[in-house]
Amino acid sequence: MSAMRLNQSVGIGAMNNPNDVKAVQNAINSLINLIAPTRTLVVDGRVGARPENSKTVAAIKAFQSKVAGMVRPDGRIDVNGRTHRKINEKLLQAPGQVSFKLPTASSDVINLSNSDYVDVANELSCKVAAIKAVAEVESSTDAFLPNGKPKILYEAHIFSRLTGHIYDASHPSISSRAWNRSLYIGGAQEYTRLEQAMALNVTEALKSASWGRFQIMGFNHRAAGFASVENFVKAMFTSERKQLDAFVSFVKSKGLDQHLTTLNWAAFARGYNGSQYAKNKYDVKLQQAFDKYDNE
Repeated sequence: MSAMRLNQSVGIGAMNNPNDVKAVQNAINSLINLIAPTRTLVVDGRVGARPENSKTVAAIKAFQSKVAGMVRPDGRIDVNGRTHRKINEKLLQAPGQVSFKLPTASSDVINLSNSDYVDVANELSCKVAAIKAVAEVESSTDAFLPNGKPKILYEAHIFSRLTGHIYDASHPSISSRAWNRSLYIGGAQEYTRLEQAMALNVTEALKSASWGRFQIMGFNHRAAGFASVENFVKAMFTSERKQLDAFVSFVKSKGLDQHLTTLNWAAFARGYNGSQYAKNKYDVKLQQAFDKYDNE
């Protein structure tokens, strides 16, 4: 299960934003077996004018007493406070955690042909050079490592966010509240970091890595055309063409195909790499790579 995310405090003397209250109610309901005989909460985003009389607050106190071990339950959940962290710990340990092993590395990877690039360029109404430019900037055109596994980069700050920061203290090399370049190992050793994270939470670990020639983040698996991140990862191991098809689905889903058509690299970089793209000069690198391939 995913970690519970809160923007503000919930409970007695708290802000009690309706969306935060709903998040708590859903989380408590997922863990209801831990606080029997508490009954399932109505998910309505309300604690009432007198929170101390609320069933939601009573459930919070029951969790604090029975699960968090608080001698004096206060009926309040602060963002990243003791109760919030304990709820997330239990959510991430709850039954339903996906059992998944990385596929076997391929010993005979089929490389992309120029006709593959032409096919998708026609589908996206852009130049072949535009697609090749993205591939070069994202992965130096390497879809797979020498060992046959797809190229990845594991992002500790993403794993930290997806798991509610509960592993930051115990596993600082793979779970970091802030992005930290020094945590990267590079190459095949990134799989060591990934597998350490998978031992804690398989699904969120897979979502926290970027995959293949186009370095699509696992948490973008739906935009890339896959119902689950596990199916996405299996496809990334399969072939370069599967990685290319995922890229096509992703840019279409995000509306970035228009920027490939018009060669608006700043707009494309913003949508593909995030609002901080300019710091790494992604748009400049994309333009330079495009110019190289377009002049071939």
